[in-house]
Amino acid sequence: MLIVSTLVSRGQSTQATAYLDPNSPFSPEFTSALQSKKVPLTVTTDPANAQYLVNFNLANNNGSVVQGIASVITSGTYETGAWDRATIQVVDAHSKNIVFSYTCKKYSQNSGDPTKSVAECLAKHWKSQLGK
Repeated sequence: MLIVSTLVSRGQSTQATAYLDPNSPFSPEFTSALQSKKVPLTVTTDPANAQYLVNFNLANNNGSVVQGIASVITSGTYETGAWDRATIQVVDAHSKNIVFSYTCKKYSQNSGDPTKSVAECLAKHWKSQLGK
């Protein structure tokens, strides 16, 4: 039993802990993306227990019918220009230094679910940064 406890506590200590604001509408999507991309992080809703504090800046553009019509005329396909964009900023909870920042922008016509695609993009890039 002691061996199992030691292994579990060692396993937990190697993973970083990140605070995501539970009131952010993007947090559930990003948490899912972290799991999908197998990012070695434990997500917490208590900033006092976190190594990293994660903030998002979200923006989107619904495109326009006019742009869609113009795209049909010029390229033969209807593309409104709609997009979703998210910027992640990761702050070291102890030093307050920004340790990672990245922006992903996905166009609706290229992605079935642009919000999910943006979240997975951010998770993938943060994962590659954690490995350095």
